[in-house]
Amino acid sequence: MDFLLAFALTGLVACGGWIAWGFARGWTRARDRRHELRLAQARAAAELRQAEIREIELANETYQDFVRRHPER
Repeated sequence: MDFLLAFALTGLVACGGWIAWGFARGWTRARDRRHELRLAQARAAAELRQAEIREIELANETYQDFVRRHPER
């Protein structure tokens, strides 16, 4: 029993660095994915807002053109 415990402890100590490295790498990747997702969401929201602004500007130009062509109204 002592041999198995010593063997398991030795294996854990020998692989502990790799386990910690893997955990840290996984944590970093998850953090980066969350960050990229937030950036993509912000980018999509900005593009949507820009499309809405372009639509408003086009409507305004259309109205101004109509007023220019029909001054009697």
